[in-house]
Amino acid sequence: MEQPAENRIHHYINPRNVLQDFVYTIIISTVIAAFLTVTGITTKSFLINFIMSQSFGVPICSTILFLLWMLKPNKISSFALIFIIGIGGGTLIGLQIGPFVLRQIFSIVLDQPEKGFLQTLILAITFGSVASYFFYSRARLKISEEEIQQEKIKRLSSEKEALEANLRMLQAQIEPHFLFNTLSNILSLIDTNPANGKSMLVDLIHYLRTSLSRTFPDQITLDREIDMIKAYLNIQKIRMGERLHFQIELPEALREHPFPPMLLQPLVENAVKHGLEPKMEGGEIMIQAVEEDDLIRIEVTDTGLGFSSFQGGGVGIGNVKERIRLLYGGKGRLILEENKPNGARAIVEVPKHDVQGHHCG
Repeated sequence: MEQPAENRIHHYINPRNVLQDFVYTIIISTVIAAFLTVTGITTKSFLINFIMSQSFGVPICSTILFLLWMLKPNKISSFALIFIIGIGGGTLIGLQIGPFVLRQIFSIVLDQPEKGFLQTLILAITFGSVASYFFYSRARLKISEEEIQQEKIKRLSSEKEALEANLRMLQAQIEPHFLFNTLSNILSLIDTNPANGKSMLVDLIHYLRTSLSRTFPDQITLDREIDMIKAYLNIQKIRMGERLHFQIELPEALREHPFPPMLLQPLVENAVKHGLEPKMEGGEIMIQAVEEDDLIRIEVTDTGLGFSSFQGGGVGIGNVKERIRLLYGGKGRLILEENKPNGARAIVEVPKHDVQGHHCG
């Protein structure tokens, strides 16, 4: 049997992909330098921010790619260790290379007091974590695309394999705007409200860790999916303040129930982004899971702008409908309706039995 994509990430390491990763790293580092300069988060010039950003970005990328090529990991724990070593090692290298280049080539000697040093270190680790998550997701997505192309060339006759490939493609999609918006909020809170900045950073790390682990299995548990949603909502809570409130009701009997990953997250994101965030006074999100006969029924209700927020819901809502269709056929469905007197409700109904007919409860 052919190995799944997560066991063959090291095949992604080839000259073309490595070159592309370095180009992306340079671009991202340049954007970071421009962002720091324009926003005034640091008082340093663009040249200094540019050199320091490249000094962090390139070593982190190089270290991670080298370890992936050398160790050829095939377990999530191995990947996590490589990313931690890559971020830590690349950050330490960057702290040496950046000042050296500025001093030797541009005759600029950095004066780094303790606060500035710690701020630089926090930024390097934060950006390194986001960049690592981005490159990992990109590698998985590229492998999924290559697998689909190979399946087409070989004219595979198995419908099940084609469905699984489509599901991997849907799972591999991420929401970069959320990551970069959260990162921007962390940067702005570092000086103005360090406690909230630290809390948001902790929730972001938890969200990324949960997101990374959920890309591996086809089934997780409702408890793990809800845990990731809590981290997401905690981040939004810090950003929106009293404009956002949320409640989650998950019966104990359903916590360990197998559930497809990334099925509820787009509905919650849609409620925040299109329902509550544009509303001046904000509102509340309620997530409730219940058992009804042979179904698991999960409701995501908000008190936002109303049913119109689902119109043109884009990739997120479309992916939820498509994944339910692929996984459950006519036995599962997504229902979108108004939440009177205001807001909208998204209802996911899936059978207690999976598509092979094995009991999941």
